[in-house]
Amino acid sequence: MADAFNALEKLADALYALATGSGRVQERLGDAAIFLIRVRPEDISDENLRRIFIGVMDDLSYAQAQGGDEGNIRATMRLTDDEDARSIARRILELYHGLDRFLRER
Repeated sequence: MADAFNALEKLADALYALATGSGRVQERLGDAAIFLIRVRPEDISDENLRRIFIGVMDDLSYAQAQGGDEGNIRATMRLTDDEDARSIARRILELYHGLDRFLRER
């Protein structure tokens, strides 16, 4: 259960980065990802929420880095349009609320 609370904390940190960071949504998602990569899917015990988390992480890192110091997340955000970036950000918010609700009900 402690892992789930850690995951919730990292989701909160990611949301803070999204809400207060500068730059386009894609840049702020890159900042938020720094916190999200510290969460393991098995930290989220609810199967539906775990699937959402895995989907978010896939959407943040599907592209291959093109070299240099560019990682998969930066490469993906370079290819992600504004609408898709906002959709990913909304899913992170929904995931946070869903996990918070799940933990409160336990």
